[in-house]
Amino acid sequence: MNILIISPGFNFACGVSKHVFELLKHFDSKKEYTVYFITNGGDALSKLDKHSIEYTLLRFSKGWRNIFYLVYNYFRLKSFCIKNKIDMIHTHHRYPELLSTIIAKRLNIKTITTVHSLVEGYKNLSFKSDKIIAVSNAVKQTLLDYFNVSSNKICTMYNCLMPLKETDEKQIKKLTKELNLKENDFVILFLGRINKVKGIDVLIESFLEIRSVYSNVKLILLGSIMDKTLYKINTDFNENIFVLSEQSQVSFYYKISDIVVLPSRVESLGYTMLESGYFKKPFIGSRTGGIAEFIDDGVNGFLFEPSNANDLADKIKFVINNPEKAKSASEELHKKVKKYCNCEEYFEKLTNIYNELLNEQ
Repeated sequence: MNILIISPGFNFACGVSKHVFELLKHFDSKKEYTVYFITNGGDALSKLDKHSIEYTLLRFSKGWRNIFYLVYNYFRLKSFCIKNKIDMIHTHHRYPELLSTIIAKRLNIKTITTVHSLVEGYKNLSFKSDKIIAVSNAVKQTLLDYFNVSSNKICTMYNCLMPLKETDEKQIKKLTKELNLKENDFVILFLGRINKVKGIDVLIESFLEIRSVYSNVKLILLGSIMDKTLYKINTDFNENIFVLSEQSQVSFYYKISDIVVLPSRVESLGYTMLESGYFKKPFIGSRTGGIAEFIDDGVNGFLFEPSNANDLADKIKFVINNPEKAKSASEELHKKVKKYCNCEEYFEKLTNIYNELLNEQ
């Protein structure tokens, strides 16, 4: 079976990229599959090189409004599929999904797409694949209600999480020294794109409120700054807020943190939430999308109202003042991640979906 996987922006601080990377590694290791990968670049391509995963670069991320890109990419992708005798295209973005469904009709290729985000617009052009994987029930509901996708086309599968690389004490001490963290410092960690969609402005506002009460609290923001209005955080409050570029190895940062926060205004699921559970770190997330679906407030994590900095500050204070309850919640989240985000089970289900599609007449 020749499978083409397409995903834009292959980056370190990107949940979709993490998922696609595991997908590529898994099917590339299977003799019965030949896997091809198309992306438009990114800062994590070295990960593919390290694992000898071949890829092709194609400019497609900004093609929606440019008919020249659309036509150019259509013929490039069509030629690629013919040359490599592609049997199935698995997309992870709406633009290549549109191209793949158009091409598939002409070349008798099966199509599948994984929907990683809660999106709107382009109702008549989106999500026409033979099979659609929603990363949460929140995403599935959007596909049903907003895009009018048939329910028999959709299945919900939480992204799986492979065991993350562990760190030793020497590495931890080195990072702690570099950040000048003291033994009694309380570290809040955020990982992901630094923009307002992820609620960074809300997190900073709540952090400043907390700092007025707890002088030992520090904040680490790990990721690329995607919003120009947030560039000032590089210089403002820099003694207590660390803005660090995305890293290939994030285990260090989870290890030195006391709590993980995902303050997104919109969130389909959130790898940060899953990784927080993996490392048994107390997690606070906004009450939205896949976060509200996965987190039972007060049981395996803590929820606050999106965009409400005061509510977030109160939840962080609660975790600081109630370490036993925080620890219990982190252990419950760890159990849930292990149960519902098992990669062996995930890829078994995905393989069955692939085989079922290809066996359809």
